[in-house]
Amino acid sequence: MSGFFSFIFFVLLPAAIGMLAIYLSIDLFEYLKKYHPPKYKQMSFESLFGISNESFIFHLIKPQEFFSFLLSPDDLQDNAVKLYKARIRLSLMALMGLCTIILLWTIIF
Repeated sequence: MSGFFSFIFFVLLPAAIGMLAIYLSIDLFEYLKKYHPPKYKQMSFESLFGISNESFIFHLIKPQEFFSFLLSPDDLQDNAVKLYKARIRLSLMALMGLCTIILLWTIIF
């Protein structure tokens, strides 16, 4: 039983929360690309290694721009963006809290 609990707590739960944060971030970028193109262009690279942003299968985000946008109170007067940002922040806080618990668990036991 202890091994099963460890597998769920140390592997499945962080993976699920991480995948949720990634999914919400991708969904936010799709929304920004469709409804707020200037903000999307500000947060993404034009090209990487000579390949345009449109040719990639994932978004070429600038992490510093993304996290500053995520932590700023600016929500572009759009309730959907505000909701995306709140959900992403909550999932990242849950992931950081879980990683802290795992680290403390590892140190103590």
